Amino acid sequence: MRTATYTRYSSENQREASIADQLRETRAFCASHGWPVPAEYQDAEISGERRDRPGYMRLLQDASDDKFDVLVLWDLKRLSRAADLPQLLERLRFWGVRVVTCDGYDSSRDDSDIRGWIDGLIGNRYLRDLAKATHRGLTGRALDGASAGGLPYGYAVRGVGHREIDPDQAAIVRRIFDEFISGTSPRQIAFRLNADGIPSPRGSTWALSAIRGDTKRGIGILANPIYVGRQIWNRSRWTKHPDTGRRVRQERPPEDWIISQHPELAIVTEAQWAAAQARIRGRRGNQGGAGRPARYLLSGLIRCGECGGPMVVVDGSRYGCARAKDRGVCPGTIKVKIRELENAVLGGIRSELLSDTAFQRFQKAVRSHLDAKTSNSDVLKKQLHKVERERDNIMHAIRQGIVTASTKSALETCEHKVEELRHALTETQQFEPAKILPRARERWDALIDDLADRTRGNSRARRAVEATIGTATLRYENGDLVAEIAASFSSAATATASQINMVAGAGFEPATFGL
Repeated sequence: MRTATYTRYSSENQREASIADQLRETRAFCASHGWPVPAEYQDAEISGERRDRPGYMRLLQDASDDKFDVLVLWDLKRLSRAADLPQLLERLRFWGVRVVTCDGYDSSRDDSDIRGWIDGLIGNRYLRDLAKATHRGLTGRALDGASAGGLPYGYAVRGVGHREIDPDQAAIVRRIFDEFISGTSPRQIAFRLNADGIPSPRGSTWALSAIRGDTKRGIGILANPIYVGRQIWNRSRWTKHPDTGRRVRQERPPEDWIISQHPELAIVTEAQWAAAQARIRGRRGNQGGAGRPARYLLSGLIRCGECGGPMVVVDGSRYGCARAKDRGVCPGTIKVKIRELENAVLGGIRSELLSDTAFQRFQKAVRSHLDAKTSNSDVLKKQLHKVERERDNIMHAIRQGIVTASTKSALETCEHKVEELRHALTETQQFEPAKILPRARERWDALIDDLADRTRGNSRARRAVEATIGTATLRYENGDLVAEIAASFSSAATATASQINMVAGAGFEPATFGL
């Protein structure tokens, strides 16, 4: 019997000691059943709606790799607070993992699916109700003129929901407005602030985006109306993406905004604000700030080997370091023509990672994985026959009047084992590995096609680059410029019905190719 436990807490409504509390309970549960100490998986300060939790993802991967038999939880909400909980439990059942909780849930029972649906609905409903209650309270504060969340640069907290001007930061805000109105670009302002050693709102270096901001969202020094004493709240809302569980910002219509005047919080005059907004509207190339889709194939996917920052198109014709371009805090000596870099990286991916030789290595690794995962049906049949015979002997003893506590326990153990073996045998008989590799070949070929298809924009090719390398780093090696994939590459070569994922480290070495 191999056991595992998953623990989690959310920073919004739990404390860090909750992990220790959950571990104590799940370990005691295992001990009371005579099970070994469980392997531990955990996530701290992450919502149960998120599907990209590191510990959670590792748990599912190990479950699919048959690394444990029983998953012990404090309660089902640790595993997920989303509506997909029943499907998750069904997936674990398919992998042969029994899920039990300290409060009485056991996936081996016939009615376990009902409990899974109920807990999933309750958890999801709780989060929705909590979000509504929180928004209702913040709306009341905004209507009363108090802060409804967030502390812009230039202000300090005076009390709950109340702010006051921070004199030192306010001076920097006025400097930014004055320099911008006089004709200095936001990029040059960022350079000057960084050269003067002035910390940014986040305590690091200033970036172009922090100064120019986004007028549609009202964020950034030059775009936030709070600096002229006007608070606009409820511009947007955050919702959970149904596939990833990540929070996604969605803009609200202007009629939903709550606007209040706070002349005591004004840092710049109405004239300064109007002049800055007029110049923003008149500046060519203003695209509304951050959050735009990448215009170029490799923007952000390539890292600068000098400072680690993202590489973007810096002058309309070459890729260069974004930190050098927008902050002036990197030498930025690496600059490569757009087409030259894109052709070199795509060529390197095709020759080093998506070649026929690479696929043959992948194919060999997958076949080895399938052979290791595929159980021998004859062995399973023999094991099932043996356990069924044991069960029949126990039933015969019961009919003869031999009924003890140990007899009942032995019968329950046999019944559970029979169920497990039947399930494993069914999976083995239905398993068709011959369908997997052709699908992987199709996915592999599709990646190659996507890399080659840039006639309709770069979105498909960009997704293919992300799927194969994630990111790469440009650096000089013996005077030559090379692109290096920092980790063993992982690919999205996935078969839909029977999922076989190429994961980092699955027989592939880090690739480095010259430009």
